Amino acid sequence: MPAQGLGEASVQISPQRELVHTDQPMDLYSLEFWEDLGKGSYGKVSLASDPVNEGLLAIKFMDKSSCEDIISTELEVLRMADGCPYLMSMRAFMETPTEYAIAMDYMAGGDLFLHMKDSMLFNTKTIRLFAAEMVCGLQYLHEHGVIHSDLKPDNILIQDTGHIKISDFGCSVMNVSEGDIVKYIIGTNCFMAPEIMDNEGYNHRADSFAFGVILYMMSVGDYPFYSRGTLDEYHQSLYEDIPYFPPGMCINTMAIIKGLLCKIPTARLAMKSSIRSHPFFHSIDWSDVEGGRSEPPFPYYYQEY
Repeated sequence: MPAQGLGEASVQISPQRELVHTDQPMDLYSLEFWEDLGKGSYGKVSLASDPVNEGLLAIKFMDKSSCEDIISTELEVLRMADGCPYLMSMRAFMETPTEYAIAMDYMAGGDLFLHMKDSMLFNTKTIRLFAAEMVCGLQYLHEHGVIHSDLKPDNILIQDTGHIKISDFGCSVMNVSEGDIVKYIIGTNCFMAPEIMDNEGYNHRADSFAFGVILYMMSVGDYPFYSRGTLDEYHQSLYEDIPYFPPGMCINTMAIIKGLLCKIPTARLAMKSSIRSHPFFHSIDWSDVEGGRSEPPFPYYYQEY
């Protein structure tokens, strides 16, 4: 699992060595570590092999001195997420005197940020397949009372099969029911909804806004609101600017992005069941997506390690 912002971290994997899927207890000191995949705000992520299962894992190390306020949320959401194929889940939890260690499946395809660097624009079919899997993941979180709160390309990981997994739940807010409002200024510049920036309180529709930003970036190749300055400049852009849509853009793609980027939270497109009937998803077989039988949005990643 690449750490935050690790667009260039990529380790190849052999088709002879399968990824590890185990809920059994794991001895941290029995793992063989190959290299660091990168560093994030709270620690680092390392590539390791498990001699018992003969597979690869991503081990997320978190410094105890800096993550006490998020570790319980991260662990609880990871455990809950095991019920959805499009959410990152936990294989084992371990600790040392100074660090927590979370073992997860290694994502051979890297993260969406990496793919955006390689090709900022995506075709409509790829965007639709990606969006369908994201909808399933976000709906699962929201139905379980969880707001992700930090959706961005760095936190969308690509499996070896080409399907996606939403990751990094340390900033998530839990136990949020329909109609509840929470007050935190949390998230990442350029993906935060206006109501978060204003500290007016927000709900699950803040995730919809961030999702809309990601779809816009895949479709247009830029951010919908000014992103190259300070947080205050981004805040001003949220108030004053209207996202640009190039001529000839798919009407249904444009319509769903506009619905997701609505600046008024109550009018914004929510991750409810009705979104699946949006014309943008006209070709999606939702039972196939839910069952993991649909075509993956990204290529396969079986390469020699």
